[in-house]
Amino acid sequence: MPVTAEQFGFRNTKPEEIDIFVDILERAATWMVANKLNQWYPGSFVAPKTYAHIKNTIAAGNAYFIVKYGNNTNNNNTEDSSSDETIIGTFTLNYDDPFDEMLWKDLVEDWTDGVYLHRLVVEREYKGLNLGPKALHFGEQMGLRHGKKYLRLDCMADNKLLKAYYREKAHFKEFDDYPGERLFGRFERPITATL
Repeated sequence: MPVTAEQFGFRNTKPEEIDIFVDILERAATWMVANKLNQWYPGSFVAPKTYAHIKNTIAAGNAYFIVKYGNNTNNNNTEDSSSDETIIGTFTLNYDDPFDEMLWKDLVEDWTDGVYLHRLVVEREYKGLNLGPKALHFGEQMGLRHGKKYLRLDCMADNKLLKAYYREKAHFKEFDDYPGERLFGRFERPITATL
């Protein structure tokens, strides 16, 4: 039986699931290095400072799993977990993180008018099911609930593949790269989702 989009949803990551969350990110980082994509590096997410940041994001209710529901689960994209699910991806949403302030305050009039999506990963075996765009739409809906006008994200400035995806497929406006110690590509699109 083919897999359908209705079998997938999003839910909050629970504090006790931090190692599952981090493990998905670490596997993605390993794949990126193996495929010569400059984005993440193995060991980055288990480093104490980053691990603590992820732990705080989970505690704040801003870390999410992408889940595949089993045949007996009623999928309504709620934040309730189910024993009949498989965790297949991650992302986080920030509303007032100092990192986002640093990346955006020189560029936009009010950096707090956006929701910032980070750490979006879909496990390799679930690629091609449009789960990335669905996560972006979910991010817009959550931003709307928080009174935000824009969905923003970033990536390493020399990650040409990801930058092309954001511009051409996800319809984000690309801004000048952040000119700090590490160069970051910056992207924004107006929230068009409805609740």
